[in-house]
Amino acid sequence: MIPENSKVRKSILCGIAALVVITACVDVRYLAGQGGASFAFISADDGKVYADAGPGRLVAVDGKAGSVLWDFRSENLSVLTTAAFRPNALFVAGLGSDSNSELIRLNLASGKADWHAPIAEPGGNASPVLCGEEVLVGDWWHGGVYAYSAATGRSDWNTHSLPFMFIFPPAVVDSTGFFLVFDKKEPESIQRLIAVSCGNGQPHSALPVQVDGASRTPVLRWGNSLILSGYDRLIGTSLKAIRIQDGVQLWSASVPDDICRYTPVIQDDLFVAGAGSLWVVDLRTGKTVFSDALPIPSVPVAVANDLVFFSRGSRTVEARELPSGRLRWRAKLKGGISSNIAVTDGRVYVKIGDHELAKLRLTGEIDSYVDLEKPGSSASGVLH
Repeated sequence: MIPENSKVRKSILCGIAALVVITACVDVRYLAGQGGASFAFISADDGKVYADAGPGRLVAVDGKAGSVLWDFRSENLSVLTTAAFRPNALFVAGLGSDSNSELIRLNLASGKADWHAPIAEPGGNASPVLCGEEVLVGDWWHGGVYAYSAATGRSDWNTHSLPFMFIFPPAVVDSTGFFLVFDKKEPESIQRLIAVSCGNGQPHSALPVQVDGASRTPVLRWGNSLILSGYDRLIGTSLKAIRIQDGVQLWSASVPDDICRYTPVIQDDLFVAGAGSLWVVDLRTGKTVFSDALPIPSVPVAVANDLVFFSRGSRTVEARELPSGRLRWRAKLKGGISSNIAVTDGRVYVKIGDHELAKLRLTGEIDSYVDLEKPGSSASGVLH
C-alpha cells in the first residue's frame, strides 16, 4: 500500500502516474481544455484520427476525406485514454463510474468492440502499452501492472506478488518491458530499472541505475539506450541516458521541473518536451539546443517532418523547426484548443471545443474543421 505520510505519498503518486500523453501529477478527470471545454485525447494512425468526443465516446475520422467513419459509445465510461494500435485493432482504456473501468479492443474498420476487460481504476492517463502479444495497463493506485491477451482480453498476469512498485509505462524492446521500480517496503528508496518479460510478467534482469527522486517521465527508448528522468527537491529535475546493454549512464543533464507535465517526444536524436516551456535536448550529448518559455502551458506536443507542433495560448497552434527552434508558422483556430496535438499523413490535428476537430496542413493553413457530432459528415471550411 502507499504510505499515508502526505509528503511521501505525493512524491510517489506523481512518479507512478507516468503517462503516454498527459500530465504526470493530475488525474485526467479534473483537466480542462484551454478553451473551457473538457480536455480530450486524440490519437492518429495511418491517416485516421481517433478522438474522445465526450463521455465514453470515441470517434474515428478519415483524415483525407474529413469525414466521420464510426462512432463508438459506452454508457459505462467517461474519460478515454490515448490508443495503442495493431494493424486491425486499437486498444483504449476508459475510466468508469464507481471504479468500473475497462480496457477495450475495437475493430479499426467498424468501431465495434471485440472485447471488454475490467481493469483497476487508472489514475492520470494509464494508456495501454503493447508488448509482444500482451496489452499492459498500469494500476496507478497500487503501483502494479496488469497484462491482457491482445487477442482475447484474457487476464494473463500481474505484478502484485512482486516486491516492487512499478512506475508505468515502460519502454518496450521486442517482448520486454523496461520499468522503473522501487521496493514496496522502502518507498523512498533508490529506483531501479528492471527488464520484465511481457510473456509471463517475470523480471529477468536489472540494470544498475540510480534515479534521483520520483520519476518525472515514462521510460523512453532511444536506439540502444533508455531515457529516464528524476526529481529531487534539492537538485531539481534531471534527465539521463542509460545504455540498455549494461546500464552505463551516458550522460545526465538538468531540465526544467515542468517537464513532468506532459510526456516528451523523441524524434531521431532529439528529446522534445512542451509544458510551461518548449525544451529540446540533443540525446547524443545531453545538451539543451533550444528552449522557449510559453505564456500558458502547451497541450501535449507532436513532432513530424523536423517540426514540433504545440499550442501557444488557448487558440493558436505553432510550428517550430528542429533543432533550431526557428518559427515556421502560427495558425489561429476558431475555437479553444481542448486536446493534445496529433499528426498523420501530412496533416496536423487538434480538437477545439467539445465537438470539432481542426485539420491543418504542414505549412500552417487551416484545411478544414470536422464536426464530430455528425457521423459520415464531410469537413467544413476546406481550402481550395
